[in-house]
Amino acid sequence: MKIRTKIQWYSSLFLTIMLVLLSVFVLVAFLWISIEREQDILENQAKLLEENVQVGDLFSGDSKAIEPYTPDDGMVRIFNSNGSLVNRFVDEDGLEELAVKSFDDKGYNFAKVDGEYVLTYRSPYPEEGAPSGMIEVTQIQDALLEQLSMLALVLVGSSLFVILLSVIAGKWLANLILKPISIMSRTMSDIEESGEFKEIPLPEKSKDELQVMGVAFNRMIGRLERNFNQQQQFLSDASHELKTPITVIESYASLLKRWGMKDEAILEEGVEAIHHEALRMKQLTGHLLKAASQTEPSSDMKEEIELISFCEQIAQTFRRTTEREVTVSSELSSIHTETVSSKLEQILIILLDNAMKYSDSAIHISIHVKDGRLLIEVQDQGVGISEEHLPHVFERFYRVDSSRARKTGGNGLGLSIARSLVESLGGRLEIQSEKGTGTTVTISLSHQILI
Repeated sequence: MKIRTKIQWYSSLFLTIMLVLLSVFVLVAFLWISIEREQDILENQAKLLEENVQVGDLFSGDSKAIEPYTPDDGMVRIFNSNGSLVNRFVDEDGLEELAVKSFDDKGYNFAKVDGEYVLTYRSPYPEEGAPSGMIEVTQIQDALLEQLSMLALVLVGSSLFVILLSVIAGKWLANLILKPISIMSRTMSDIEESGEFKEIPLPEKSKDELQVMGVAFNRMIGRLERNFNQQQQFLSDASHELKTPITVIESYASLLKRWGMKDEAILEEGVEAIHHEALRMKQLTGHLLKAASQTEPSSDMKEEIELISFCEQIAQTFRRTTEREVTVSSELSSIHTETVSSKLEQILIILLDNAMKYSDSAIHISIHVKDGRLLIEVQDQGVGISEEHLPHVFERFYRVDSSRARKTGGNGLGLSIARSLVESLGGRLEIQSEKGTGTTVTISLSHQILI
């Protein structure tokens, strides 16, 4: 059974049960109140009769004495102390057949006489503190029963009308509630069939939970689409990057297979080319793995470091391995902070490696504290980057100069990885450059400064 049908049936069933219970309660309350009122009327008639008619007249058998106190469509009977009927006045034919109760049967009594329902009140007639007889007042209750029947018909009719409206309203309510879900279901089916990512159209005014669910669904679809596009781009770029070294290795392997064994120059050239391209493939594969790992949550623990000496150690490593000048400066003598040192080290290595590739002069690392943030700048005086390329340098596999990247072994992943690492530390990576002047890359961190 569909949810829409369940909502309609369950809401209508619940309303029907509530209306039935309410109708029964109203009918019972009406009947009880009406009977109480009729009992009061009969009791008042009996008191008037007792107060205004002499004992002798009551027991004389003269019905004219009790006629004024007889209810419309009713009857008054007087019994003596022996329970014998001594006087009676009947305003409705058929009431004479009402059975005579025992003398001790006092109070109210409902009975059916000649097809009519009647209410009877019996009251002892006192004489010097001892009852000497019984006054019995009876009245037909047709009007009460007609009112009760009319009320029942009104309640049944109104209940049926309300139930019909509830069915219609339930259908409308179900459509209103399930409309976003139906749209979501159709959208997911369309996505499954067409393979295209689609968002749910949402009304701007609605602020309910279904609107929140639809917004969350659209955000999820947007994220899935971005991840899918990034994956496709990643696979395309990786295939493109790997294609060149594989082609070179294949070409030189074929050349060596044909001529390399006999020609030492060709052999040396082929081995060198294959070795160079193999190293490039190894480096590219490592960068690809690092780039992919940036999307995974990290469980690295922070530790306290002295930032200036930390940067100096990395700079010293580059000075020894590359025989290039790398300097570190700061206006402070020491800066202690907490960070993930392995990530920060990898960031600096990537930035210094880029600076080495695209400049021949000294590289400078400067450390500042500004507005509560740590700023680490890596500056070179190399070829620089033109203005049109700057917005794209952090994109994966983007290279400003493809021919120069081939010579330096670059693959366009370094800055992308560095930015992801900086963002995982809660910071920003910014770049400023001018063609022919040099490049400055700034790591901006919001780490707490301990000293």
